[in-house]
Amino acid sequence: MARKTKQAESLPPDQMPLTKKQAMRLSAVSGVAVKELAGFTVAELSERLRWRVDVELLLFRRICGRVVKRDPVTGVLHPVPFANVHVMDTDCSFLGFFPMEWPWGWFFPLFCDTEEIASVRTDECGNFCVYVPRWEVDWILRWRRERICFPDIFVRPSIRDLLEDIPIPLPDPPIRRPPRPEPDPPPFLLRDGGLSLRRVQEVLDPQVAGRVAAFQATQTLGTNIAGMMQMLDEPAFTQPVPPPLPADMKMRLAEGGPKAMLSSFNLETRFTRQFDPDRFIGPFRRCFDVLVPEWMPILDVPDITFLVTQDVDGDGDEETIYSEGYFDVRWNSGPIPNVTLEASQIALWSLSCDNPSVPCEEPQIVLAGKMPLHNLPGPADPYHDQVNGYARRVNRPHPSGNLVDPPPNPLAASPFAGTFPILGCNQHAGGVFYRLQYSFKAPGGGSYSSPVPFTGNAWWLYRWTGVLESKHITPDSNGWYEILNPADGWLPANILLNWPTANYQNGTYKIFMEIGNNAKNVIYTTTPEIALRVDNSSPNNSQFTGLAWRVAGGGPWIPLSLICPVVARPTGMDIEFQVSYQATAAHLRSFVLSGGGCGGGNPVLTSALSTAQHWHTGPLDNSAMNTAVFTLGAGMPQGAYSFHLTVHSRAFNPDNANGLTYDWNIDPVDIWIHRMLPVAVVNA
Repeated sequence: MARKTKQAESLPPDQMPLTKKQAMRLSAVSGVAVKELAGFTVAELSERLRWRVDVELLLFRRICGRVVKRDPVTGVLHPVPFANVHVMDTDCSFLGFFPMEWPWGWFFPLFCDTEEIASVRTDECGNFCVYVPRWEVDWILRWRRERICFPDIFVRPSIRDLLEDIPIPLPDPPIRRPPRPEPDPPPFLLRDGGLSLRRVQEVLDPQVAGRVAAFQATQTLGTNIAGMMQMLDEPAFTQPVPPPLPADMKMRLAEGGPKAMLSSFNLETRFTRQFDPDRFIGPFRRCFDVLVPEWMPILDVPDITFLVTQDVDGDGDEETIYSEGYFDVRWNSGPIPNVTLEASQIALWSLSCDNPSVPCEEPQIVLAGKMPLHNLPGPADPYHDQVNGYARRVNRPHPSGNLVDPPPNPLAASPFAGTFPILGCNQHAGGVFYRLQYSFKAPGGGSYSSPVPFTGNAWWLYRWTGVLESKHITPDSNGWYEILNPADGWLPANILLNWPTANYQNGTYKIFMEIGNNAKNVIYTTTPEIALRVDNSSPNNSQFTGLAWRVAGGGPWIPLSLICPVVARPTGMDIEFQVSYQATAAHLRSFVLSGGGCGGGNPVLTSALSTAQHWHTGPLDNSAMNTAVFTLGAGMPQGAYSFHLTVHSRAFNPDNANGLTYDWNIDPVDIWIHRMLPVAVVNA
């Protein structure tokens, strides 16, 4: 059943009357009296104040963003469609907490005064844009500039900030020649052999570190990095981090409650009434430029904040799915990065967006995610191996075995992985229901099983008709789904199945669609069957197999344990390491072995490059056992060193917008593993 929720529409931004708070802020930056501003629209003020104020103050800044919901298992961000984003003009007073031994600060809200100045609805992909008056931005910037360190401590740290603070070794800066279509290259995690990657896993989150490293592993000259730049601008902390309250404050709270805790700050009673030690914002960067007291009241902080609502239970009333909203926008005088608002787990989320159009002349299965399952006429390279089920353009082999091999490259044999929709047309005269059936063949198997229907897979669709409507798509016990009328406008359109392939065995699936009448009797069957090879396996069997060392220049190798190895290096001598390993995957894409240090330098590869990195040369090139030699110079300091093995599968998720950009000639990394082998070097 469809669910509906009401939602108000906003006026054009220049037709909305100024609130009292807006009038006070415009007065502060323009010098015009509040009474001449309040209640008038920007369009009216443009005429009334002509030649009296800077015309730029009456313009607007466009702020765009998206509302998303994080999958608690995979960490994937899903779009939240048709939610109402309320834009709030906010003044708040905070109690700032800046523990001396921490790099972060926290804020406890004491009192907030808010007015809604606009609202906007997200689209089916969770995207939104809103216009904020320029004078609002100028007032916020001016207020912060007039206070030491405030431009920094009220900026929510992004993933980029944390990578820069670790610090992460950065690539050499590019030559700046205007115009510059893309931002600066992102931080490089693997230059030091993966030690920075390990630090990112500790500071951020293993899933975030994996996403960053996966992007890095696919970067080649000319690659569009917009996707990675968007990820780096996401908030670094997806969940609030509790502040480390000192023991004396905890004691005061236990003995006398919040009022006792605030007694030493001489705050007004209205602040102490609303203080809640469990209600905090942060962490934020603390200030190190000047001495900052551990506790500091900060009054009347201006900001533009967000509140997001959505009817999640179908009762017609919208529930709050995002409310923290403080300091989401990184205000500055230049371009404002897109805002990511991460909704709570109660939010309704949608499947993939911006899918290609699906022709509907007859029932057929057309797309896996965003990738075509039908091929263009020759001589164009095929997208899909219709017999064995592989993608042919994604993660192609490199005949040279090098990580970089100029095209043209041979056709690929890359399997599918992850959760993605299968899209197509299910419209047919007399058709009321449809289902997808599959036959399965295990890897190395000789024959396919008898067809069985996909069962138990459900998803949500949405549409906007002046109200939000949602529809839960569920099958019966035999896998039959209702055929929807395309004119009804449910989004995302043309989804036949949302397939969580990780819940199924790895192997090859031959899929076809059946159309049934009102009694679910089959009246049409699609041909030919669509083959899809699925592989969600990780390269887990990749590992180090041996380690040895010697004084450089010859002599016998001295074997070392793979657990806590220690080398007693003769003073003033170069030494060599012999590193043996195996890299294997069911569908190997590539691997890289590297050496890392702790700031004084890294072990340098002195054997052939092919001993430490490789890109598969064909569909059967899925395993390697090799030995590489690294040299550590006599001038390198004693201490901790390490070797790192990163192995990538060529299996990929086809629900990838980059595929549309590059016509599926892409090299994504969706499944990979990283192994680390530490070794201590001490001078004998």
